[in-house]
Amino acid sequence: MDYRYYRGDGPKLPTKWTKHIHKLRYVGTGMLLIGVILPWLMVLHILKSTFFFNFLATGMTSLGVMLVIIGMVFDNLVDRAD
Repeated sequence: MDYRYYRGDGPKLPTKWTKHIHKLRYVGTGMLLIGVILPWLMVLHILKSTFFFNFLATGMTSLGVMLVIIGMVFDNLVDRAD
């Protein structure tokens, strides 16, 4: 069994990614907020519920969740690599 990954000698992430990896969480959180606020505005009849807005809200929520999760995972990997 190869134990080098348990010692922290495993593959290193490129440094240009690791400098700004926290921004993934901020972008994902913003997309989540937009994905929650858009349907809320449609329910209150401030925005007209259209096919485009419905798919935009669903897509923003889904992509936002993915980006936040990916940002958290990479942030933990960067912290462990240091």
